Amino acid sequence: MTDVMPLPASLRKRFYEPVILLDSLRAVYRKDNKLTEPDLEAAAGKSPQQMYYCFVNKLGQICDNQRGQHLGKTVTSFALLDSGNIEYRFASNLRDRDELNEVKQYVTEILNVLGDLADDDMDDKTRMASVFSRILHTVIAFNRSKMQHYIETLCENDNLRFCIGRSSEEATSKGESVSQALQSLQPHVDAAREAASDDDDTFVDSVRQLLEEIDKHHEPLLEDYMKQKTLGLGNTDSPWCEVRHALGRLLSYFIAIKVLISARKLWPRIFVNVDVNWIPSTEPSPDPPDIRRNARGIIQRMGRNKSTLDAYQQHAESLQNRPGGLDSQIKQRVHPLNFRPIVHAEVNLLDSILRDQAQAEYEGDDLLRFFNEAEFGRYVGSSKPTCLLCHLYFAAHHSGVQCRPTHKNLYYNWRAPDILNGDGQEAVEERNAILEQMVKDIREETKRAIKERSYSRRKHDSRDTPSNPLWSTTRASLVGGVDIDDLGSQLGQINLDKASSVGNRTESSRDTTSEDAGARLERA
Repeated sequence: MTDVMPLPASLRKRFYEPVILLDSLRAVYRKDNKLTEPDLEAAAGKSPQQMYYCFVNKLGQICDNQRGQHLGKTVTSFALLDSGNIEYRFASNLRDRDELNEVKQYVTEILNVLGDLADDDMDDKTRMASVFSRILHTVIAFNRSKMQHYIETLCENDNLRFCIGRSSEEATSKGESVSQALQSLQPHVDAAREAASDDDDTFVDSVRQLLEEIDKHHEPLLEDYMKQKTLGLGNTDSPWCEVRHALGRLLSYFIAIKVLISARKLWPRIFVNVDVNWIPSTEPSPDPPDIRRNARGIIQRMGRNKSTLDAYQQHAESLQNRPGGLDSQIKQRVHPLNFRPIVHAEVNLLDSILRDQAQAEYEGDDLLRFFNEAEFGRYVGSSKPTCLLCHLYFAAHHSGVQCRPTHKNLYYNWRAPDILNGDGQEAVEERNAILEQMVKDIREETKRAIKERSYSRRKHDSRDTPSNPLWSTTRASLVGGVDIDDLGSQLGQINLDKASSVGNRTESSRDTTSEDAGARLERA
């Protein structure tokens, strides 16, 4: 694009050198990778702001329907904006226009179902169970490929059966309880796996029954037991790690529906007369940075830090003299076929919002604000915990917009939003200042990794267990007069036939935007 103001060559080099080095160190230190502890949100006293943040994140999660895709293709971020009407604005890492429109229709349909509810409906258990069922059907169908993967994970290498047997062999009351809970899941897992080749309705019904069973048994005892089994394991592919992650991810979809319904009770306005809009994903940049191709040269350019260079020298041989050594990893990452950076969804969405705010201010229009900004602040949510570079970008940005906490995973195919010729010199200077601060932060992280000879990275870059802003020892969470946990138990009485699918509604005249609904209900 000829109207893009490029990064100064020196800044581009100083930015990407420590990024490439740090990610290369991660590859060499792969043996140190581990599943970090899930951030189980604490029990009591969650604020409306925290509940709202969870709601926005859940919107992203139910739209992130592919895994293992190039450049995190379907990672999705949401923000709720208020210009008199509520707007749900979202971005994905690398979806095309047709795919973004599909997501828009999917989200709009779900929001319309919730927006059509009368306040009295929220106290009607039968009505709410039906709504839960319709939304769950749509979410399972849209996320089918991901759910199939998690189900296959439970079956692969007999992971679930291994955990059933091992917990039973302990001959303790806790082990027996866990074994029985996991055993109750096995027939539902098998049925869902067998339905993988069937039509959507058959598959959805099998998965729905599995999710109900997981929800029924996923008590603190089971989670604590599995967590203890994963602590200190050097092998992140162990059956306990895989089963814990897969069950948590499957349950998170069930929880997401509870969160959406809870949001409808807490903030009904964000489900009425709303718009759902997407912004285009950015194109991967084809231009690799002109950086040094060896670790020693990059470390030397990072400043006069004798202790860092000495630490590298002490174990340089072990880093280099192996297949896929450190310098080889660096060269691989800057190869034109591999270096294709994009603007991540969170940053792309932030840039879109700030541009619209600046335009409104320039034209003397009312300022576009985030929903309930005075109480909740400014927040961009995401389907996954934020990567290290997005986290550093938001932290260095003057806007004060907050993002989802980071899992500290590093993805070198990352770039800042473009600055256009018409944006002015102030925009260029601001962009450069943000990246200069990021350079300092990344260098410090790289120095730490070299000195400590480790770089912990989450194998699973989403949470290992579903988050619950109101985690407590009691299962029930109330929304109005309806026990949301009880809705799940009523699903067995409702047929998830095709006619009940939200996705089959034809009412497309009403664009809906999801707002700051609070995650009143999430179980961890």
